[in-house]
Amino acid sequence: MPGLAHAAPALEEKTGIMADAKPRLTRDDWVKASRRLLVQSGIEEVKVDVLAKRLKVTRGSFYWHFKNRKDLLDALLQSWRDHKEHELSLVEARWPDGGAIEVARVWLSEEASYPRFDMAVRFWGWKTKAVAKIIRDVDDRWIAFFASRFRAEGQSETESFIRARVLYLHQIGYWASGIDEPLSQRLEYMPYYNYVLTGARDPHAAVGGAEPRKSNR
Repeated sequence: MPGLAHAAPALEEKTGIMADAKPRLTRDDWVKASRRLLVQSGIEEVKVDVLAKRLKVTRGSFYWHFKNRKDLLDALLQSWRDHKEHELSLVEARWPDGGAIEVARVWLSEEASYPRFDMAVRFWGWKTKAVAKIIRDVDDRWIAFFASRFRAEGQSETESFIRARVLYLHQIGYWASGIDEPLSQRLEYMPYYNYVLTGARDPHAAVGGAEPRKSNR
């Protein structure tokens, strides 16, 4: 890492960590570990010492990649934000092909562990105003996009906004409830969700197979 060797003496003096410690874990390894800990124990337990113990490394490994705990928490929150913004970009690009069904494809493609991570970030936001603001900003972008699509289809300003809000927030509620359904069951229900959430007159007409695509990337 450029410049790190010159910073090592200062790091040792500041933290008491040996300057010749070798980085064996990547920055992403630490973020992933903090994500698991956030889901399991909440934001209060996402601490350097706890993570180092779990990863079976010294605290020195942490300081190769992060300045302090806040730096790690910022990276953790950014990983959530990046995921949400990536998915929104997919929906924006695919909407002309299938409308709200493309939203279903993206949500059905989620890794099994993602809903709990999303919920854990939202619980974090209840306790930290700065985090809550970032969550709200991301959520508002999704809702604004859905509302713009419904307006383009001829729905009124108010109806478009309410449908957009319900479309987006129903998925968060689905995750929060912990419903565990097989993919086949979710696909069977999809035409009716589409009808209720978007106002499609024929609940089956717009659903030509909502199976998730093989990859979001």
